[in-house]
Amino acid sequence: MSHAESFDALLAELPSDWAFFECYVALDDPTWLNEARVALARANARPTREPADHDFAITVANEHGHGARSGVVRTALRVLDARGIAGRTWSGNVASDLRPAPHHRYGP
Repeated sequence: MSHAESFDALLAELPSDWAFFECYVALDDPTWLNEARVALARANARPTREPADHDFAITVANEHGHGARSGVVRTALRVLDARGIAGRTWSGNVASDLRPAPHHRYGP
C-alpha cells in the first residue's frame, strides 16, 4: 500500500471530532532520506534525531488542531509515492474534543 493510500485509510478511521494526530513515516531504504526530507518539507515533517521505529513525524491538523492540514500532508506523501520511495505510514496519538479558545473580551 502506498503512503497516500495508508494516510487515507488513517483518516477514515479517525473519530469525527479529531483535532490533530501524529503521523509517522518510515522508509524501507535509508539512502532516500534526503529525497524524503525535501518531499515532506511542505508538511513540516520532523526527522527523528534518535533511533526510533520511524524516520519522520508529522502533526496533522483538522479544523481546530495545530499542524499541517490533511490535504497538504496527502500531497507530500503522494510525492514520496511518485518518486518511488517505499515505506510505511501509520498514526500515533490522536487528540479529539478540542475547541479553539474563545475570543478575548478586551483587546484589539
